[in-house]
Amino acid sequence: MSQNPTLTQSVSPSTNPSSVPSTLPTNAPSSRPTSLPTSGPTPSPTETRPNLIMILTDEHNLRTLSCYRDYLATKVGAQSADVWGDLRLDTPNIDKLASEGALFSNFYTVAPLCTPSRASFMTGMYPSFTGGSIMNHGVMDEKMTTFAKVLKDEKSYRTAYFGKWHLDGDVTPGWGSNGRQFGFDENKYRFNRGHFKWIDEVNGNMAGYTIEDEWKFEGKQSENFTTDYLVDRGIEFMKSSIDTNEPFAMVLSIPDPHGPNHTRQPYRDMYKDLHFKVPETAKTARSYNPAPPGYIWIDLDETPIKDADQSLADYENGRFWQRYMQQYYGMVKCIDYNVGKLMKAIKDLDVDDDTIIVFTSDHGDLLMEHSRLNKGQPYETSAGVPFLIRYPGKVPAGKVVETAYSSVDFAPTILSLMGVSDTDVNFQGVDGTEELLNSDIVSYDEDKIIFSMDTGKNPIWAMAQMGHTKLVISKDVPWLFDIILDPDEIRNFIDSYWHVDIKQKLQHAITEALFEYKIPLTWFISSIYIDKPVCSDKRDILPLTNGQIATCKDIGGSVKLKRCEKQSKIRNHCLKSCLSCCEDTAGTMLVEAKVYGSCSELKGLCQNKSVRNFCPMTCETC
Repeated sequence: MSQNPTLTQSVSPSTNPSSVPSTLPTNAPSSRPTSLPTSGPTPSPTETRPNLIMILTDEHNLRTLSCYRDYLATKVGAQSADVWGDLRLDTPNIDKLASEGALFSNFYTVAPLCTPSRASFMTGMYPSFTGGSIMNHGVMDEKMTTFAKVLKDEKSYRTAYFGKWHLDGDVTPGWGSNGRQFGFDENKYRFNRGHFKWIDEVNGNMAGYTIEDEWKFEGKQSENFTTDYLVDRGIEFMKSSIDTNEPFAMVLSIPDPHGPNHTRQPYRDMYKDLHFKVPETAKTARSYNPAPPGYIWIDLDETPIKDADQSLADYENGRFWQRYMQQYYGMVKCIDYNVGKLMKAIKDLDVDDDTIIVFTSDHGDLLMEHSRLNKGQPYETSAGVPFLIRYPGKVPAGKVVETAYSSVDFAPTILSLMGVSDTDVNFQGVDGTEELLNSDIVSYDEDKIIFSMDTGKNPIWAMAQMGHTKLVISKDVPWLFDIILDPDEIRNFIDSYWHVDIKQKLQHAITEALFEYKIPLTWFISSIYIDKPVCSDKRDILPLTNGQIATCKDIGGSVKLKRCEKQSKIRNHCLKSCLSCCEDTAGTMLVEAKVYGSCSELKGLCQNKSVRNFCPMTCETC
């Protein structure tokens, strides 16, 4: 995916989240879990064998689905729902899955990267327990049991996988099963890697093509464009299964709307007259007003804070950004068209009431929120994904599930919903069937906590989410987000008196999860703050009155130290840099994968800089 050359470093991740090793770190776990998994699926809600169609898109921002846009508008306001301007993208066919089934408003991937997310969807296990698939382009352990294998072995389902797989390592494109079926019988149209825009079968062999090869498909673009092609093959599989009176379960893994951002006509030009704004959160992040968390790297040498507004205005009005979004909208609209085609086929084949349809994605795409393209971050439209499920007569129509769920919960939930009452697999995810099937139109379990994690080359964050509140820890100070009070995710509520109870629940949960689920953050970062150090500088720009733009890092440099003495606002803003604080933190931090609950316990570790920041009085640094 190309980038605007003037903003390559400043508006996209400093490292490409897809460019990571295919092998595990030497200290990474390779075994299956030995303790603490949840129980298998609960007794079946039905004695029939319903069919399953799982539609799995790639890098899909949930704001581009009008059912989610409408939900967000009622929950947090239209301004926060329409981050690129008032540019509604209508997706009536996908919306129908929500209106006739359930919409999950707090569904997250366990890791916003392709491979680890897909492994967890398939297996119900956290990434560290699926083999090399904890890393993008890694190889999922061949011993893993998928939901498809359970359905095939225990319920005699006919199974198939169509489209992007991304669990067989670096091999590209890797058509077929490569001897790794994982319970999927039909794999002819499965490919391991690649984002082809056209697919065709040539002399019995599958082939993928770039958008530049469109001339080869003149007159049959709607047949060979990848999204259309995969859905058509899925419909053929569905028909053949019905002809042989076999229940079927298939995954339609559509590689759009992941880049490269190209689509076919008429969707290519459908949104060419729209002008997309750069989200306001990009402007706040780049101007450090307020500043983003420490794990969001912005190259201030490339574009200084004082130039943020102009650089983003140039980016917004440039061809790259406008074309990027116009084509992204077009890809989503093409997906919606094909969902409608699929639903019509189900009705025509008279299996509508007997077929479960799930629509979700492996991860999101920030689309310039917080000055970022692509995935890899704990924000709502990167770690958060759409999740819709329709099962007529079973799942109440129009239901909204506000409880937090994640991709690790999918396998145990879908198996339970499909009548698998017992299995030998000890899933780490939970079965959400009871909540899904109850008659409450809006359901919310405020006590359920899910986890998401960075699993890239150098993992730098981990997240615990409960309802509308999330705690993100890293080597920087922890951040507590409240999505209702701050839907833009630009404020840190870690010091909020009103959030003390939920903060403590999330802190306890993430501390346990780091070890229970072997979250990679602890493999690469030796010192992690669970509580915010008392003597901390704010990252926001200083409250200067002379028009100067500076941060606490400039104290003693471009901002003279005497400003601390004269201005209480500066002192309170830069407690550490102004040397105006000498107080131990009453809280918890991790050092070398060990939990310490007080500065008295940390006294012997004062050679560690992070410990000195946490316990300046105990370590006698002030």
